[in-house]
Amino acid sequence: MPPYQLPSRSVDTPRPLRIAIIGAGVSGIGLCIRLRQYVPSASIQIYEKNADVGGTWLENRYPGVACDIPSHVYQYTFEPNTQWSKFFSGGAEILKYVRDVAKKYQVREKVAFETKVLEMIWNEREANWTVDVEKHGKKLVSTFDIVINATGCLNNWKWPQIDGLHEFQGTLLHSANWDESWDYSKKTVALIGAGSSAIQILPHLQKKCDQVHHFARGRTWVSEPFGSVATQRAIAGDKDSGNYPYSVEELKKFREDPEFYWTYRKEIERYINLDHSCLFPDTPAAIGSKQRIIENMKLKLAKKPEIYNAIEPGFRPGCRRLTPGPGFLEALVEDNVHFTTSPITSVTKDSVITADGKVQRVDGIVCATGFDTSFNPRFKVTGRDGILLSEQWKEFSSAYLSLAVPNFPDFFVVGGPNSATGGGSLLIIFESIIGYIVKAAQKMAREHIKTIEVKQKPLNEWEKYMDSYFPTTVHLEGCTSWYKAGETYHRVVGLWPGSSLHARRTLEHPRWEDFGFGYDDKNSEGEKENPGMVR
Repeated sequence: MPPYQLPSRSVDTPRPLRIAIIGAGVSGIGLCIRLRQYVPSASIQIYEKNADVGGTWLENRYPGVACDIPSHVYQYTFEPNTQWSKFFSGGAEILKYVRDVAKKYQVREKVAFETKVLEMIWNEREANWTVDVEKHGKKLVSTFDIVINATGCLNNWKWPQIDGLHEFQGTLLHSANWDESWDYSKKTVALIGAGSSAIQILPHLQKKCDQVHHFARGRTWVSEPFGSVATQRAIAGDKDSGNYPYSVEELKKFREDPEFYWTYRKEIERYINLDHSCLFPDTPAAIGSKQRIIENMKLKLAKKPEIYNAIEPGFRPGCRRLTPGPGFLEALVEDNVHFTTSPITSVTKDSVITADGKVQRVDGIVCATGFDTSFNPRFKVTGRDGILLSEQWKEFSSAYLSLAVPNFPDFFVVGGPNSATGGGSLLIIFESIIGYIVKAAQKMAREHIKTIEVKQKPLNEWEKYMDSYFPTTVHLEGCTSWYKAGETYHRVVGLWPGSSLHARRTLEHPRWEDFGFGYDDKNSEGEKENPGMVR
């Protein structure tokens, strides 16, 4: 046995860590702030493919883009904004908030903008990651002790597969790649899609276009705005159940009375968290929620009742994400909106042709047809023994507590598989994931840990838990949803198996026994049974 080697450092000297964060959206910015606050020995580099911070709120600029979660709970808990203009903020206002937070905490100085990650490879001998990036055609290579993917899954938009679509000679746009210079007033426009983007876009097209042809094959439930009851109860007066704008007096009250504002936020949280109980079929909450949704939809579609019959789903509310659509149902019944469920068979240079033989001449086509919702990163990730993350996730994407993957040491994910929520604020879960990752980085720095890697057994147990949980909910019914990788019958890979409060409690205290460690200390052999040992 070799003699013991006394470390030459003092007991409080942390291990320096080089950390790469991929993505400068809400998650990447939050990560940078918290790591700088709690892991002072960390040197941070953020890679962002765009020219600015903001992520999805920078990329999505279509008319009507907004968050479908109330503004006052869609924000960092450590940086509350009392001055949101509306109950549901528009994309531009959210982007300003994100930019302001990044500026306040000096995040931009850590970002390499217009830099695309090409590949990352695990180096066994050095126990670090080599990350290849490209900026303005020039390739650069760096090494990091920890890499965190914060790109999410809703950033790779896709065109619909329609014959002749790209031969169209008018204006052709995707909702995630909007041309803000396009003037669609007095034009005839085709809107393709029935998801959240289409639901937000239609009211704006209806108000300015001469005619709108809305092509929607999918059926969907359109709910009342999440948390609107909280606004009605917490603030005096008769509040619109739609997107309520705050008055000058209310904003002043929020700004000058912290206790009132805190209570208001908690009230909104309470109501949107109650929505989770509606995801369990045949419960009083689920039955009551469905009845209210049906009554609201029929009331607003009374002018054209045939539309309700065309869009009423055969699955329960919540199987796919519920979409509160202020103004959408009202727009559907306007005289200049023509709702069509007949599938589009082809597009010519100036027209859209449907399966029923109808030909509609249009000046523009808007495709609100979503994203590639697989959780595979848009770059190559090679872990231990040459294992590719894309191969390991070929059947389905799976990560322990949504954030760590066996065979990929010192690698974490925010917005990974099973990290989203069907009700409640996504930012609550993301902040909890960020907190978990920060604790892991703290442990590595304080204890001079070289590698941390989740074991396979805890991941297997996590998957068994999910396989037992989701059949008790509405999510496995026959709906096509990004929750299920864009398929109808597929494992649920998008949602956390529980409420946002459940996620917060689960992620609060890491179970270090679920990980294996490799140590910088030459006297420690680590856990021999761990396949994640530094070899």
